[in-house]
Amino acid sequence: MMNGIILAIFLLGITGCASPGFIVQPVKDDPSLFVGTARASDGASAETPYTHPVVWDSADLQAILKRVAIQDGSGLMDASRHPQAVFSQEDLRQLIPALQQAFSLAGPSDWVVFAVWGASQPSQALEVTSGGLFLQEQHLHILVANHRERVSSEEEGIQAIRQNPLSRLRDVKRNLLFFPTNYIVASGQIWLAGGFDSPVSEVILDYQGLLESEGPAAPTTETEHTVAKDPRSEPSTSSADEKKLRGLQEEISTLKEELSRLKQQMNPAPADSSPATAP
Repeated sequence: MMNGIILAIFLLGITGCASPGFIVQPVKDDPSLFVGTARASDGASAETPYTHPVVWDSADLQAILKRVAIQDGSGLMDASRHPQAVFSQEDLRQLIPALQQAFSLAGPSDWVVFAVWGASQPSQALEVTSGGLFLQEQHLHILVANHRERVSSEEEGIQAIRQNPLSRLRDVKRNLLFFPTNYIVASGQIWLAGGFDSPVSEVILDYQGLLESEGPAAPTTETEHTVAKDPRSEPSTSSADEKKLRGLQEEISTLKEELSRLKQQMNPAPADSSPATAP
């Protein structure tokens, strides 16, 4: 496993969705979400079969997909644009149940493909994020063809992506990232056989290493509420906070006393002007 990102160009033997030889079987088809399985209609398959079907735990998919990021630019040294998460929490909320179902139905020659639509801010223009996933030789391959790309025509754009979620709407250079980076096996631009006009972005992950590692970031959304906190880890932090609070309170009390003393010095009490008592 390599700790860095390999900028390479790969060629995968899969027929493009834009041609009659590519079959997409919908699993979930809603106005804002499309998830399905895809295979070559001529029966061609990868040299190494995919590890499908597979049953995913929703927390595992959440832990993986929330760490996938994307960066526009020519390379990792191009700091003109900061990496951003590929999937929003709303994307994951919609995607994960459908991806679980698609992976359970996918065969050894199938990919899982997806597209999620949303409204950009602040213009509310229609935009789409689409790509595919598959398991091969204990590695998870994640491909992103479009990331929050505006769709010029709602009907035209939606139908084109539904027919081929791996078809890019715009030829832009993007790199897929993953954090922590030590779980990246390879990453780069991948050319798909079958008439695609431009490559898509891919990252290959040692996902089992991530899930088996100690102390990964806790999954968010519904899973974070089920993770019990260890009470033994809280007293030290609580004790330190209480000690700091007491110290601040003592400092405030001391400052108040000093301020009162200074006021007394600046404003001495007036002399007693009452008549003296005769002896």
